[in-house]
Amino acid sequence: MAFGILESDPSLGTPPGTELLEEVQIGSHDASQVLIPHPSNSFHDPLNMSRVRKEFYFFALIWGACMTGVIGPLLVPGFSIVAASFNIVLTQVTLLNGSLIMALGVSAYLCAPLSIIYGRRIVYLITTLIMIFGCVWASYATSYGSLLGSRIFQGLGMGAFFSLAGTASINDVFFVHERGRRAGLWNFAVIVSVNIAPVISGYVITGLGWQWSFRLLAIGFAVTFILAFFLIPETRYDRDVMLRGIDISTQDATILKHETKPNIEETHDPLHAASPAPKSGRSESVETAPASSKFNWRNLLSLQNITFEHPSLLLPMLMSPLALLGHPAVLWGSAMWSVTFSWVIIQGAVADQIFRAPPYNQSPTAVGILIGVPPLIGSAMGTILGGWLCDMVARSMSIKNSGVYEPEFRLWVLIPSLITTGIGSYGLGISVSLGQTIWAAAVFLGFLNFGVGMACTAIIAYTNDVCQKKAAEAFGVAMLVKSAFAFGLTFVLNDYYAAHGARIFFTTWAALTTGVTLLSVPLYIYGKRMRSHFTM
Repeated sequence: MAFGILESDPSLGTPPGTELLEEVQIGSHDASQVLIPHPSNSFHDPLNMSRVRKEFYFFALIWGACMTGVIGPLLVPGFSIVAASFNIVLTQVTLLNGSLIMALGVSAYLCAPLSIIYGRRIVYLITTLIMIFGCVWASYATSYGSLLGSRIFQGLGMGAFFSLAGTASINDVFFVHERGRRAGLWNFAVIVSVNIAPVISGYVITGLGWQWSFRLLAIGFAVTFILAFFLIPETRYDRDVMLRGIDISTQDATILKHETKPNIEETHDPLHAASPAPKSGRSESVETAPASSKFNWRNLLSLQNITFEHPSLLLPMLMSPLALLGHPAVLWGSAMWSVTFSWVIIQGAVADQIFRAPPYNQSPTAVGILIGVPPLIGSAMGTILGGWLCDMVARSMSIKNSGVYEPEFRLWVLIPSLITTGIGSYGLGISVSLGQTIWAAAVFLGFLNFGVGMACTAIIAYTNDVCQKKAAEAFGVAMLVKSAFAFGLTFVLNDYYAAHGARIFFTTWAALTTGVTLLSVPLYIYGKRMRSHFTM
């Protein structure tokens, strides 16, 4: 039993996620890093990308995540202005965000199977175009119904950078020991952009009008499309096939020879069953078909190295992620993501209601700064520190565990996140209910978002390692559950606050967050056994 984690049944084999991360010499404290997953010898393997290319690729993901994060809270400082423009009540304005979040859940759920069938790259390009059109549509909306429709359309384009970017796209290119920090940086981009958006949009809305906030965002997404086109290659890659001696990068231009297929059963080591590939990068078991110099759309989109799955697989693959809810780790991740990330939605939904009313009487610009800057500082520190802690704790505990890594090691990061979330949420409720200075509210908002940022990083890092190749589908399910939860909240948040006041409002969500987070204790203890019994 390693650090309180119960061992699994040896007869069931090694559970998914348990890996030899460090090679520790007996009688020595020295350890050498083991690359998990093991890269193939193919030039086309995303794990073999140069460091510079990986960093440009990751920059494009981060930029896209930032732009996508801005969409949700864009109107938060101007809720009352939008309500006056269309002569509607505040709950209807909140529904603009709720509808977007629900559409985001659907998009995140769909992007994972679509990326498996058609590849990651094309999903990024199409969803970015959807967001460009959605922002342009919103900027010219002349009725509440039209604006609501544009927000739903925007949500349908958010799934790629909110789902694939933090899961499958990180797992495709980075090794296990690098993923915690990368997931933390991606989460940093999302949460920081969510928090800084009201600060900027507050000035834009009061100076130019709320329509211009969407026009400027459309320009930002146009830049995102350019970056995605040039910096995000296709990273869907079947490494297991390559290790058997077939380079899938040439599948669309090759004819497999049935008589020369490698016989894997003839060796006890399948990783070394195939003979070394020639310098051309092609396996000796394939025959190259004549290359076509004709220009086509696949060359334009750099999809010549991807093989599309048959469209008949679409429906089964769209339904298959729902089965993942039967896995305890996915169920836990869905619950945790729902209550944790919903704090970003909760504080944005009631910010105008709290701080534009007595005793604060703040302007839309001031509300945007208050709901943006303190959470920005807190979430920035939480996500960066959380990503670093995830990798540091995992490596340290692996070395002490004879080099064996368990995904549950990452759950220790939830302890400081729970403490700071509790301080921030309970403190904010008491501070606002007593009408204390706005600086007190700012401090507690910083604590709250520090905990949220750290918790989100731990959730993503843990589920990525447990779900592995199914990480994108698992996170898509979690996003769907979270979005449904947040969508329901938009109908009650403003009325619940008006009826019960700040103290009960914030302590209710704080208690819910604490209760769900404490479910991580049995997950930590029994997680390894669960991973061995439940298959993805």
